[in-house]
Amino acid sequence: MAESPFKFCSDCGNGEWITRSDREFVCAACGFRHFITPIPAAVALLIDEQDRVLIIRRAHEPGFGLLGLPGGVIEPEESGEMAAARETHEEVGIELPASAFTYLCTLNNRYLFQGYIWPTLDLCYIARVPDFNDVVMQESEVSEFLICPLDEVPLEEFAFESNAEAVRRWRTGRPAA
Repeated sequence: MAESPFKFCSDCGNGEWITRSDREFVCAACGFRHFITPIPAAVALLIDEQDRVLIIRRAHEPGFGLLGLPGGVIEPEESGEMAAARETHEEVGIELPASAFTYLCTLNNRYLFQGYIWPTLDLCYIARVPDFNDVVMQESEVSEFLICPLDEVPLEEFAFESNAEAVRRWRTGRPAA
């Protein structure tokens, strides 16, 4: 069973836990139940007119130095498409409207953050761009970018299997789970 990622009960402030499962933690003092639920994230597959994909090299943990796709946590009041557009702009400087992103698939992922491996649901989207001439890396997020033909993407070098699987699904035309 997992150790609780919670330091204190959000109801009474106690710090002792009864672990019921990998996703349920109960305060030993007041019985308040805390649950781990998947965190929604958006992932962007950016494809140019030559059917090449933009791949990033991560500049931070988890997966420092490994490959991935632009993406991140969906913020309150954002749709998945809005988050994909925001993360694309924040990480690689390409500005696209949310309407440019088309849903591909949803994949499970696990993301180490502050000492706990959080489950995420990665909502994967495709956006077509004419070219990658306007890429401007955000150095705190991205240390390098690669432009790869779809059949040459080094999937074994990805930080997250969900990102690699999204590329595989686009390549093979299998968007559904």
